[in-house]
Amino acid sequence: MKYNVALLFVLIFFGCNPKNESDETVAGQESREDTVMIENQRPSVNPESKLYIWKATADYKKIRNTAAGPTLQNVDTLIKGLNELYENVYLEKIKISGDTIYTVIKNATYLAEQMGSTGAEVYVADVVLNLTSVSGIKYVNIDLTEGSH
Repeated sequence: MKYNVALLFVLIFFGCNPKNESDETVAGQESREDTVMIENQRPSVNPESKLYIWKATADYKKIRNTAAGPTLQNVDTLIKGLNELYENVYLEKIKISGDTIYTVIKNATYLAEQMGSTGAEVYVADVVLNLTSVSGIKYVNIDLTEGSH
């Protein structure tokens, strides 16, 4: 009788302990959770986008967006707006550290080679004006491959 109770206890114990495949890893392999890639989706281009606070002009003026409200006072929304305004330049946020936001333009060929000097200058002015409008951000670091403009 004691043998049957002990056997029943062991069967219940192991039967109720399901294995979780994600907890097991083979030596030298990463778990599935570590290999999942999250891709940033580019917003659709919208030249009429109002997701900006400032817009620079080629004659060194800046125009304030009168429709800009407190909801635009965050870097994610402003970066989305900049990416909607500029079809061939895609800005991504890396991190915010202290009073600096770190960004990257992974494929800067259009910005550095095809927009011309004034176009590139206006783009960088738009990025800096908008991102430094956010409370706590004083500096913008843009990582990109240098080109002729």
